[in-house]
Amino acid sequence: MADPQYVKLCFVLCLYIIIAYLSILTTKTVQEDFKMVAEHMSNPDHGLVASVQFRTTTASKKEPAKPNEFIVAREKFMTNVTREKTIQIFLPGIRPDEMKITSSLTCLKRYNQTTSLPLIDSCAIVGNSGVLLDSSCGDVIDRANLVLRMNLAPAGGEYARDVGSKTNLTTINGEQSRAMSACAKDEYANTSVDNLPDDCRSLLKLLRRLNGTVIWYFKGHGLIGSITKDLQFYKKYHGLKFYFAYSPVRPADTTGKWMKVRYPTTGAQVYLAATTFCRRITLYGFYPRSVDPTNRTLRYHYYDDTPKNYSTSPHSFNMEFDVWQSLQDDGYLRVINDCAGRWDKHGYRSQLDL
Repeated sequence: MADPQYVKLCFVLCLYIIIAYLSILTTKTVQEDFKMVAEHMSNPDHGLVASVQFRTTTASKKEPAKPNEFIVAREKFMTNVTREKTIQIFLPGIRPDEMKITSSLTCLKRYNQTTSLPLIDSCAIVGNSGVLLDSSCGDVIDRANLVLRMNLAPAGGEYARDVGSKTNLTTINGEQSRAMSACAKDEYANTSVDNLPDDCRSLLKLLRRLNGTVIWYFKGHGLIGSITKDLQFYKKYHGLKFYFAYSPVRPADTTGKWMKVRYPTTGAQVYLAATTFCRRITLYGFYPRSVDPTNRTLRYHYYDDTPKNYSTSPHSFNMEFDVWQSLQDDGYLRVINDCAGRWDKHGYRSQLDL
């Protein structure tokens, strides 16, 4: 029969070996986690550079946090997508008829007509949802280093308190491009604003709000010639000056694969593109509901009365919103739709933590 003291000694020794092994294994995992995050933060051309925040991870945790599935997928699809491929801004003085459009980085350098965005610390991507009305988010949005808006959405003036006044860059879609062309006719060249058609007066008012900003068309190269020609018209006859930007590589192609949706929203495409040039991203006005947590009925856009049936839209709003929530829960992103503290009173997650 074995000596009890010997059995006890063997048990203690085995237990010590197991604890030591688990400690080494956990420490290695933690080191690898920090190494991965550090690499993403230090490489400005990596598609995963944005929204990565150092999360406290210690060896005392029994199970290290699992990587966010959307971050892993984003890294996979953004491997070869750099800042240069995401957006190119034409330099001042380049006439529309001189602009050379290309997807080749080699050609871009040879043409020397454009520049890409630098790596930016904080970016606010402002959606157009009516949820931003009475949100009091204007000052918070304007504090971001770069403010991106979508589809020529208005800012400032009566909207300043809720959506801010600052616009560095705004997207334009095909419908708006056609509207610009319809109002950039020779017959309107020397027409006073009061004598323009109503829709052209409204468009001109909107463009004046955005004067001096970058207008970005990222949905292919087909309409670029028309857009740049029209911008030249508004510069010549209305004194408006815009910078024009395009995407050598379409964000829609990558966004659809990443989110597994057929028709990604403009907001989703802008977000994915912005991950190449923004370290920290906050989304405002990304809310696919007709009613907010306070039971308030919402407009589709904050700047008009257009109703919206989210269930019949070709966009997968709910699927995209799940992505934003997942990224926010794991500390890669912030989604803010209320800066006045109204939602907090209804048991919703804290909207603002400055």
